[in-house]
Amino acid sequence: MISSQLRSLSAVRQTTSTTLLDAKNLHNFDLNLSKVDDVVAGVLALIERDYATPADIPFHSRWRHFDGPAPDAKRINALLASAEWASVDQKEKVRRIIDLFVVSVLLDAGAGPDWKFRFSDGTQLGRSEGLALASLDWFKVGGFSANPTSNPHRVDSSALKKISPESLEKAFQVSASNPLVGVHGRCSLLTRLADVLEAQPRFFHNKENNDYRPGNLVDFVLADSRVAARSSDGKIEVPVEVLWDVVMDGLSGIWPATRTQVDGVSLGDVWPSKAMESIMNSSDAAKTGPIPQAAKEKKVYVMAFHKLSQWLTYSLMEPLSLLNITFTNMKLMTGLAEYRNGGLFVDMGVLALKPDALARGMASALPTAANIPRFEVFDDAVVEWRALTVALMDLVGTKVQTALKMTEDELPLVKVLEAGTWKLGREVAAKLRPAAKGPPIDIISDGTVF
Repeated sequence: MISSQLRSLSAVRQTTSTTLLDAKNLHNFDLNLSKVDDVVAGVLALIERDYATPADIPFHSRWRHFDGPAPDAKRINALLASAEWASVDQKEKVRRIIDLFVVSVLLDAGAGPDWKFRFSDGTQLGRSEGLALASLDWFKVGGFSANPTSNPHRVDSSALKKISPESLEKAFQVSASNPLVGVHGRCSLLTRLADVLEAQPRFFHNKENNDYRPGNLVDFVLADSRVAARSSDGKIEVPVEVLWDVVMDGLSGIWPATRTQVDGVSLGDVWPSKAMESIMNSSDAAKTGPIPQAAKEKKVYVMAFHKLSQWLTYSLMEPLSLLNITFTNMKLMTGLAEYRNGGLFVDMGVLALKPDALARGMASALPTAANIPRFEVFDDAVVEWRALTVALMDLVGTKVQTALKMTEDELPLVKVLEAGTWKLGREVAAKLRPAAKGPPIDIISDGTVF
């Protein structure tokens, strides 16, 4: 079915890569590929600045955000070593971390430029790190647990059902002077998570404890028939598709039903695209691979991103590695279609809004950011921007690997994201827009994208 194809990992690269076939098919952006080498040089400079060797680069995952802002603030390591966790085995520790990471990733859509999480010492932190630490504080006090007093550090479906916009606002310190974008969208994701956990027992139900938790996916992954037997060195090889099935099939019910549907199935982070329509009706259509061709037969002209699903997949790999799991087929994963990576390509001149699109965006600009074009998350300009971002990430990744004389296995794209494009996007934005430090294009988010 087309719906299953468009929900697959391969759909992301097969659809988004088409944007680089011919710039004439683009409706919203001008493309200057000669500037890509400037981006590559910037990424290489950051790797040299921040790491003794590229082998030291960690995954781009939610774990990094829990370790900020202080370099020595290893908060997840502290939980693992804490007295509260001393009485449970390694598998339960991993379940707890996964519990935390799933809800934290779902709460990680763009916070907006004005929101900050305030610590008791007066320190303030916004954006992804602030959202991560706010979710961690909520987790530690039992905000997601059915037994917050006796067993706080877990996420139960029964507790998620009780979360309200008011409780989320309290946990995230939201006020008139500290507004958080998409409160109701975030809350809806958490309450839908409760329903999904109970509707997908093969992934999330523990029969022994009769509970429904994100962390119970550990048991599904280890029992999957595609998982290789433990080798002589104790490692367990898990194809990344196993984890993707949990995230996409197990958690797909989280996404709003108003998203793009085919055959009555909600596709998740998949959006109609004028560029794809032009591509599929051009002479390049034969080059676009099986998914776009199948979509053409039903005139479903879409780009697939699955950004939060891939971000969650990347983020779950690290805690699962604590069980001596290594993942294979990592080449199926792509860069993430989000505003730090996408903003980098705009700020460094690889992408520029066409005059008509720019005018449309400027008409919606906020008075406080009058020079920043602003679009709804479903606007064709945003869809095209995100598609180009993923395609360009592949190009940058290959060039960085070549420059460092490393293979894709030695330096996977998830590490290029962490060491370079995401970080460089943030640093360039801070230099160009020191007040807000935000992206060059503003998104009217629904709390579930970006």
